[in-house]
Amino acid sequence: MPRVLFLVAVLATALFSQQAGAQTVDCGNGNYCPAGHACLIGDTCGFLIDVPRGSTRTSTGGFCEPGYTEHRFRSGTCAPTSYQQCKNGFACPPGSTCTDDGQCEGLEADGPACGGARCITGRICSSKNTCINPDLIQDCGNGRTLCTKAATCQEPSGCVYVAPERTPQIRKY
Repeated sequence: MPRVLFLVAVLATALFSQQAGAQTVDCGNGNYCPAGHACLIGDTCGFLIDVPRGSTRTSTGGFCEPGYTEHRFRSGTCAPTSYQQCKNGFACPPGSTCTDDGQCEGLEADGPACGGARCITGRICSSKNTCINPDLIQDCGNGRTLCTKAATCQEPSGCVYVAPERTPQIRKY
């Protein structure tokens, strides 16, 4: 009988310790977040969501984030609503036009120097040393990750969709 009780205790401990581990997300920085949350830059947690609020459905079943619309010439892909859509699937920023070969022309590269080139007006140089449109893209500041405005920078890298509310990460003991 003591042997059976011992086995039951071992199984119960294994079962409950697995469940407890599954109820948290290790942030890799000595902190954790509750299950269903993501570890975000700035030592906060955000509740994961599938689709950002204000998104629209595409013809292929995906979605376009707020500020984007389904591309007329490439089903299932999204382009910024203010951009001109090119027949090859690219999109050109306001003030430029699509050429027959799918390039954008009409904007001057007179912005900041970045990665051995100059950015067009209105762009900034990211921590990845590339030009980005700050109205559409956010720089996570780690030299690796750029996210759309609808996504949030994940710890240590990557982008996730989370609800707007934030909670502090919890310190491991």
